[in-house]
Amino acid sequence: MFDPLGVGIITNVMFKAIQNVRPAWSFIRPLTSTAVVSTIPKKNKMPPRPLWLVKEDEIKEVFIKGGTGAGGQKINKTNSKVQLTHLPTGIVVTCQYSRSQEQNRKRARELLALKLEELENPESCRNAVLKERAQKVKQSKSKKSKRKKRKSKRRKKSRSKKIYKFAWHITELYFLSSNQTTEVR
Repeated sequence: MFDPLGVGIITNVMFKAIQNVRPAWSFIRPLTSTAVVSTIPKKNKMPPRPLWLVKEDEIKEVFIKGGTGAGGQKINKTNSKVQLTHLPTGIVVTCQYSRSQEQNRKRARELLALKLEELENPESCRNAVLKERAQKVKQSKSKKSKRKKRKSKRRKKSRSKKIYKFAWHITELYFLSSNQTTEVR
């Protein structure tokens, strides 16, 4: 992204001006502060959708009556389910995402292209990136839940210590008061 001489640095860095206005005494004297912050734009790490892998002469397309899913009686009557077979590899993809045949055709072609891309380069394909992201999200959620659990355990321990100290104090007061009453008699 940056070359060692520093020539391309200014082209890749964006500058944002942040202005803070304090409304409390602004009718007397406006208090504002301005800061200029440099930001580097993030690159999209997702690879593009691979539609170029699917050639029309290599596909066998069949329309089937879809029997399950949303759509009611209409889905049982129409041939809206699409089944694509990639003839060179033998990969079969079926799609019944919606009631529309055109939308299902488009979606089936996308799914077939993703599967073909996964066959060609399994580590850098779109599905691999999505799986990696999902795994990172799952790990961060589990770490968060573990942190919450540890924090709640600490709270419970500190509460129990406080309750124990409070109970000890109450019992001391009780014994002191009972001793005083016996001495008075």
